[in-house]
Amino acid sequence: MEALRQELLAVFEAEYRDHLRVVRDILAAGPVDGRGIGEIFRRVHSLKGAARVVERADIETIAHTLEGRLFGLLDGQRPVTAEDIAAIGTAMDQVDARMQDLAEAPAGPDGGEAAPPGREEAAGSYVQVPVSRLDALVGVMHDMMGIAERQERLWADLEDLTAAAARRTGPAADPAAELSRLTRALFALSRERGRIAGQADRAMMRLDEEVRAVTLVPAGTVFGSLTGMVRQIAREHGSGEVTVRLLGMDVRADRRVMQALRDPVIHLLRNAIVHGLESPARRQAEGKPAEPVLTLSVRMLGVRLLVAVSDDGRGPDLEAIAARAIRQGLMQPDDPCLPETLLSLVFAPGFSTRAEADRLSGRGMGLSVVAEAARALQGSVRMEAGNPWGTVVTMAVPVSRRQRTTLVVEAGDMTIGLPGRVIERLARVRQADIRMVDGRACFALDRRRGPESGLDAGAALVPVVPLAAFLGRPDAALPVHDGALSVVVLGMADGGCCGFAVDRMREVRILHISDAEAAGLDSELIPGVGWPRGDRPVFVLNPDTLLERWRMAGATGGHFDGAGDAGPDGGAPAARRVPIVLVVDDSITTRTLQKTILQTHGYDVLLATDGVEALALLHRSPRRIDVIVTDVEMPRMDGFALLDAVRSDPRLSRIPVVLMTSRNEEADIRRGLEGGARAYVTKQGFEQGELLDIIRGVL
Repeated sequence: MEALRQELLAVFEAEYRDHLRVVRDILAAGPVDGRGIGEIFRRVHSLKGAARVVERADIETIAHTLEGRLFGLLDGQRPVTAEDIAAIGTAMDQVDARMQDLAEAPAGPDGGEAAPPGREEAAGSYVQVPVSRLDALVGVMHDMMGIAERQERLWADLEDLTAAAARRTGPAADPAAELSRLTRALFALSRERGRIAGQADRAMMRLDEEVRAVTLVPAGTVFGSLTGMVRQIAREHGSGEVTVRLLGMDVRADRRVMQALRDPVIHLLRNAIVHGLESPARRQAEGKPAEPVLTLSVRMLGVRLLVAVSDDGRGPDLEAIAARAIRQGLMQPDDPCLPETLLSLVFAPGFSTRAEADRLSGRGMGLSVVAEAARALQGSVRMEAGNPWGTVVTMAVPVSRRQRTTLVVEAGDMTIGLPGRVIERLARVRQADIRMVDGRACFALDRRRGPESGLDAGAALVPVVPLAAFLGRPDAALPVHDGALSVVVLGMADGGCCGFAVDRMREVRILHISDAEAAGLDSELIPGVGWPRGDRPVFVLNPDTLLERWRMAGATGGHFDGAGDAGPDGGAPAARRVPIVLVVDDSITTRTLQKTILQTHGYDVLLATDGVEALALLHRSPRRIDVIVTDVEMPRMDGFALLDAVRSDPRLSRIPVVLMTSRNEEADIRRGLEGGARAYVTKQGFEQGELLDIIRGVL
């Protein structure tokens, strides 16, 4: 038990340092606005919850006191003053000093307080590794050592060949025979090098898989210790004894993902006690067990980890939620009170139906913290009424945050990644094999042999839809190239499958996935972005969301005109002109983001890095450019100069120009609009919908 406590203290030390660093950075940055106060509030609230877990009542008290002061600022009851800033800094110093005192206190002979491990030790967490996994790692290492030895022999053979060729030179040597001999030897060495390279690639992939598997830990190692804490919280709240059920504790996921979910799970359990539990008399009247039951369940669904906290209490009070939402301006009195809408409002910052705050329940920020934690993991959270009673809150997050084996394909102008584990089959289907069944394009797939030309009794009918139809182009047709379709078949939980047709399958590779934090991306469908090379990102799809949207569309998507590459008369297909947008910005990140947003919504996009390059493109491009979206601050020629050049050129003056820049001074806005810009958009408040509305308006 003492070892566990020391481990928790080590984790808490790293966590509190992170909270203090962020809060102090906000204070040092200058005037603290509402967003900064909100972030400080969230950090202090999380610090309070973590201090409770490790039984640091002194730090919990400091955080709770500061939380009360911040709550008034967060609600907009009064402005931030110098005294508030000083109070925040003092509280952070107090927390830091108390933690430093603990770190310096040596363990006494009577088993007193011991210093927690240092930062390096805290960072080096322990994981249990099955012997079979170690054996697999040892096997892969032996394979790699063998490959290294073969490479050494290959270099030795090449050196021998070079030395032999040098000895054979001379007047008596036959140049033709010597060249033939060297050519055969080099071909043999080249084939051996290719075999070694292939074996090395496969060994590296196996090594990567095994190493990543080591980082997967059972849910019980992170959540199993919460039972005692929850019971203690219930006693402090006056709820008496509660039954805590843990389900799915053997589910394995990335250790960092599990650790990131621990704090929001604690918030949910505390919230269930404060808001969900009922008196014994009421439980008896409703026929419930005498002892309340809290359940924490973990399960895997596709590539998503689902963590749910449920209780058997009174359930969500929809009337109280609606009343609170109206008071906070989150909805109007005449808005429809749909349960799903109301239950989504409980995750708003500062939302709570509780009239008073206490040391245990906090001040209504718990569910907001949960929502922020889920979004930070590129996940989601939802609340729903339990069956037959109670409340269920479920967080859904990606299983891993680091890297994933991915099939890279092209769909329209986008490069898309599909997680390899959900792919059942890759198929090349002839256009002639597509059949329309109940208004859906389908093909026959024998799961033993592949796509078949006939609808045999032993073959399954697989609906096929264009992947581009779910990437902002609902009118997309099936992409037929050279008389056939490239189809990725995804398996579903019920045993069925669906085929998504793509323009091209490029490769299978392990991508390092970063969070899709850029504005304008559909994070539910695209939770991550990989950058395998250059500035062309791979947008990694969530297959669960993709299949769900396919079902919501009626298990259809796009259309199949039966003509493929030919038009109705057998000639070239009738082309629907796509509007062309020229994006001008010296930031590669901004260019890539805007290009992705515009292409996703059906526009063709050309790129330029500054005004000089944009003008050259406008003059030499054989295609008609419909609108220009340009930054202002750029090298060589800025956005204002580009606007003047376009307006003064009779050939270009009709092209609408949209200025999109971080310069939001009134003088700059007036200068742009008076200079002929059709719109002026500031990047600080950039929203995808606004940009798209402006472009649609100027076309």
